[in-house]
Amino acid sequence: MKVKTICAVIAVIALTGCEHSEEKPSIDNKTAEAICNAKESLPGGWAKSDVTPEAKKAVELVIKGMEKPAKLKKMLAVHSQIVNGVNYALEFQLENGTIWSAIVYRDLEGKYSITQMPIPGLFCDH
Repeated sequence: MKVKTICAVIAVIALTGCEHSEEKPSIDNKTAEAICNAKESLPGGWAKSDVTPEAKKAVELVIKGMEKPAKLKKMLAVHSQIVNGVNYALEFQLENGTIWSAIVYRDLEGKYSITQMPIPGLFCDH
C-alpha cells in the first residue's frame, strides 16, 4: 500500500513539474526604475526624450512585430539611453486604446532591434 501511495505522489510531482505556464513578457524592476527615475545629467543613464523620427521608426518596428495588426494612435513617452548606439524605452497607445511599452536598440549604423518585447501598460506612472 505504501509503495502505491509513494508512486502516486511521485507521479503527481513529476506531472506538476512538467506543467506549461504561459509567462507574459515583463520588464524587471531595476530597468523600469532606471527609466522612470532618470537623472538628465547622468552620463550613460536614461533621459526623457522628444518623439524624434528615430523614435517613431523604433515604435513602428515594435508594432510590426506584434501578433495582431495594429496602428499607432499616439506616443505617450520616449526615454533614451546613449550607449554604443541608442536604447529607446517607448510608451505608446494603439488605436484600439491599449497601452504598451517596449525597448528598442538602434546601433551606430542605424539598424533597429527589439530588446524588450512589448508589454501591456506603462514603464512609468506619468
